[in-house]
Amino acid sequence: MLLFACEAGLRRGEIARIHSGDLIGPKGDSSVRVHGKGRKQRVVPLTERLRIELLQAGLSTGWLFPSPRREGPIGAIRVGELVSAALPNPWTCHSLRHRFATTAYRNSRDLLLVQTLLGHSKPETTALYVHVDTSSAREIVERGTIAA
Repeated sequence: MLLFACEAGLRRGEIARIHSGDLIGPKGDSSVRVHGKGRKQRVVPLTERLRIELLQAGLSTGWLFPSPRREGPIGAIRVGELVSAALPNPWTCHSLRHRFATTAYRNSRDLLLVQTLLGHSKPETTALYVHVDTSSAREIVERGTIAA
């Protein structure tokens, strides 16, 4: 659960609904089909570490995180509880999603790509997730000025 939040940027409800049939691709090029908000689907690449963890888990056919009480997947709220319990305060499943967005943006400088990975409809929403490092702002402004 932690890796899906941290390394794929999935929402807790998306993590809950991962089924073995949603795992796509050959070795080294694995992805997951994500069932997002509003019945929208997207495909998110899996990191090598996440792919190896899934292989080592020896997945069977069915829900990756089945409910112990009923047929079907674990609930989104329970995913959030389990992730929060595994992390120090103030980290949550949602803050891991923000961390993923910031890291993805820092590595790509492509807000539309990050928007696609997160499953957001609007870039304005994605912009709220991305913490922009402004430490080099002065240098960039200075480079853009016209010499007098």
